[in-house]
Amino acid sequence: MTGREDLMLGFRLAVGGGRGSIVRLVLSTVGIGLAVAVLLIGASAGTIKENRDQRTFAASVRSEPIPGVAPLDYSATTTDFRGQAISLVHLRPTGPNSPIPPGVDRLPAPGEVFLSPKLAELVTADTSGLLRPRLPGKPAGLIAAETTLNPNDLVAYVGTDAMRDARTVYGFGAEPGYHALIENGILILLLLGLFVLLTPVFIFVGTVSRLGGAARDRRLAALRLAGSSLAQLRRITAAESLVGAAAGLVVGTALFLLFRGTAANFQVFRFGLYPDDLTPSWPLVVLIVLAVPALTVATAWASQRHLVVEPLGVVRETAPPKRRLWWRLLPVVIGILVVAPDFGVASELGRWALIGGAALLMVGIPALLPWLLERVVSRIKGGPPSFQLAIRRLQSDSGTPSRVVAGLCVVLAGAIALQSLLAGQAAMEADRHDDTGGRITVYADGSVADRAIAAVHAVPGAADFQVLRSLFIEGKRQDGMLVLIAVADCATIEATTTATGCRDGDVFADPSFLHKGQSAKITDNDKREQPWIVPVTPRPFEAKPSGVAETLLPQVLVTPASVAGVDLAAALVTASLRGTTGNPDFVELVRNSVAPYSGQVTVAAHQGERASTEARMFDDARDILLGGALFVLLLAGVSLLVLAQEQVRERRRALGALSATGVPVRVIVRSLLWQNGIPLLLGIALATATGIAVAALGKRLFWDGLYVDWSAVALLAAAAVAMVLLVTASTVPSVRSAAKTENLRTE
Repeated sequence: MTGREDLMLGFRLAVGGGRGSIVRLVLSTVGIGLAVAVLLIGASAGTIKENRDQRTFAASVRSEPIPGVAPLDYSATTTDFRGQAISLVHLRPTGPNSPIPPGVDRLPAPGEVFLSPKLAELVTADTSGLLRPRLPGKPAGLIAAETTLNPNDLVAYVGTDAMRDARTVYGFGAEPGYHALIENGILILLLLGLFVLLTPVFIFVGTVSRLGGAARDRRLAALRLAGSSLAQLRRITAAESLVGAAAGLVVGTALFLLFRGTAANFQVFRFGLYPDDLTPSWPLVVLIVLAVPALTVATAWASQRHLVVEPLGVVRETAPPKRRLWWRLLPVVIGILVVAPDFGVASELGRWALIGGAALLMVGIPALLPWLLERVVSRIKGGPPSFQLAIRRLQSDSGTPSRVVAGLCVVLAGAIALQSLLAGQAAMEADRHDDTGGRITVYADGSVADRAIAAVHAVPGAADFQVLRSLFIEGKRQDGMLVLIAVADCATIEATTTATGCRDGDVFADPSFLHKGQSAKITDNDKREQPWIVPVTPRPFEAKPSGVAETLLPQVLVTPASVAGVDLAAALVTASLRGTTGNPDFVELVRNSVAPYSGQVTVAAHQGERASTEARMFDDARDILLGGALFVLLLAGVSLLVLAQEQVRERRRALGALSATGVPVRVIVRSLLWQNGIPLLLGIALATATGIAVAALGKRLFWDGLYVDWSAVALLAAAAVAMVLLVTASTVPSVRSAAKTENLRTE
């Protein structure tokens, strides 16, 4: 036969070999399709970053003067509504050619607001009426879709004719002035997570490609008897594998396009994706289209390298080659050498060194596990019959189960490392912002402070007020920060500090810093200096937890009478209060009360209703990576199921012989459980050690101590063990069928 005829024969064998062939084709198509969909999503990472960078560039403001351009007064503030952050961008043109932000064709007039599509939906859906008063103007239009950074961003452009502390802007479209270290850290973790989730996909493709290995061997023997050469057998095998790979590519592309159409509904921590973001680069698409079929063919050929196909049967070599250790240690050693130098996580070199080093450490798992499993099972002797059957099988072929388990353990190691890093940082961020004891804090500019605080006082249920007016005093602390001086009445001072016996006219500070009669200069928010003489000997104090003094941490506390000659009109005001009505929307009522002073008053509420923005970012990233890890664990479970079913089919005669000699079926099932469980237990131990090592290396992302999320370790390990139990249970019907003595018949 010609080469073309060999390929056509392989195609007919794949699709026309009866019900068994169809089942194998469907399983391989679905398995490869899932893998291709995941690979296409991973191949879109570059486009996601590029599109996001373009949107960030378009929204960033230019402060450098441009000749002939009338500047735009620009001020961005944030308000929250039921845990969702709303960005209010206040705009005031100074001329007819003032720059216009992306997404609108004109600037909003005073009293007008342009809303992002999601904010407009939220306003329409809000039946409480609490959100509309928060928007300082009448809705006049929508911000164009795909110009906000994320599809679910809540943004409003607000027109105004009065603005304080505005930024002068000459245009839009510039490099961001800074890169948030937290977001860079999460980006590194997500890139590492992408590697973790993609690695087992290739192992899964290889495992699916081995479907029907025993039936294929019998067909090859028949073809050999009919006169086919070994080269023809290889072409026929390749054609059979390519049918499933091609069908899998089509199914995977369809799944990817289905997910792409709904991408805007998904959140990646607090960020989202537009459908156009999920566009894989063409070089990577070509690579996937070529690599997946090549991998399936290579796997099918590799499975036959110890196979001798002759006209009268198939003989498989049973003595596996002895595995060497030295090259298996290379990824681990190189990974340690890459991450050992501290290049600084803020640098591009430091970020990629950390990603590369951690990836190499995890690559060491599939390299080391087969060697480790071979050494362990070679030294095990004795035990119950089911255990001995499993050990003997692993001694004769430890490579196949270790390959499947290795992919699963790469996921475990990466998930343990990432969950530990994210959990530790989320806990730190939550603790940082959740120490106010359920209090609400209001920050107000001095020009509107009295009116804003009076408005808050009028909110039903507002009580337990603590108010500080803050200025700066000449001199600097050792860390270079300005010294903060706060003015408060005695009730607030005694409620929020350890000071007692306070009387109006007292001063509280470190006596080594201030003394009676000392002259000083006080600076307010308008940079105006005023002289002050310390009237009395200062007394030491310490801030109490959950009070306004701990929020600001002033170095000097004074009562109003002690600064009687100082003008406090421009002092920033910080007020702390509690709600007594139990109304879950109490904080929204407080925010609405100060809505007329948008841009000059900020309300912060970090009680149990929500964590800080940073903590939410880490929690959301944890959920996404955990979901991805569980999904890939499911893929690994399917791989293990395929392997177990194939082993049962290949060993039908051996299982029938065992049953005929009196071995109960339950012993055979337990042997399969040991056969799957021993590699898994070794892999879990290796994955846990590797995951903790990667977490220890990755803690420099945030300069925080090592935090091992043992709950995530237990959850992932339990999911892996449960998966092995389910896989073993699913093989029981096949084992019962294979254990019948009829399987010993031959012709």
